Amino acid sequence: MNTIDTPLGIEFSILSGSPMEISGKCSEQPFSFWLALLLEGDFSLKYKGAQYPAQVNSIIYAPTGLDMTLSVHSDFKILYMKVPENLIHKRLLNLNLLNVGYLPCESGINRVFATMLSSLCDNMDELDSTDLRPIEIALSEFLISNLIHQSGVLDFGSTAKIDQFKRVCNMIDANLADPELSLNMVAVQNHVSQRYIQKLFESSGTSFVNYVRARRLERCRFELGHPEYRHLSVSDICFRWGFNDAGHFSRVFRSEFDITPREYRRKHSENAIAS
Repeated sequence: MNTIDTPLGIEFSILSGSPMEISGKCSEQPFSFWLALLLEGDFSLKYKGAQYPAQVNSIIYAPTGLDMTLSVHSDFKILYMKVPENLIHKRLLNLNLLNVGYLPCESGINRVFATMLSSLCDNMDELDSTDLRPIEIALSEFLISNLIHQSGVLDFGSTAKIDQFKRVCNMIDANLADPELSLNMVAVQNHVSQRYIQKLFESSGTSFVNYVRARRLERCRFELGHPEYRHLSVSDICFRWGFNDAGHFSRVFRSEFDITPREYRRKHSENAIAS
């Protein structure tokens, strides 16, 4: 087994072997979220008596602690990824409300992401943990974009509204650094009313304002915890991601993560030195 951990604690492992069955759960395992890109083999997945798709070049996922069975009927190869709970903002993606799931990768963004992960697998021996910073961000963004509608108040009413919600979220995420980002801007660019945007977010269990703030906080937290951005001050980072008041940023950061931005940065710097 070949394993590498990112600076923020995401684990990537290449698993391979002969036919086997992986079943049960470990209640003592720290809560986290895992994904598996099925690269080679013949798989089947069962959870609560139901059969789930498990085809090569697609992704299966679940929170840890679920009693499920992955059967492998041939020699196999899997890229396994484990994401710590604290790297996913609880107001954006409530992992406790997710079950076993499947992301087909025949087309669209799932295919693009699966191709990137497959390339990572092919080149893992040449990488160290600091090379994986872009993968950390991409994985976090991918999870939220694909799964946010499954972890909130499931009241979208139609697939079309789910797709619209994803487009709106992607548009917001692409403009987080713009301090002028507003509900009106998003409504105009998506050719819908402000009320319609608000109702989309209400259906997901959050609000437009809370979503934007949470996404900006996530970007800031990533950069505060990574040595690549050590040359930037806390204020530089908060202004870089659309906050226009350093004091306000510090207060909302502490409210969300129970630690100030400076303490968070210092803690991760000390952990990096210890490592």
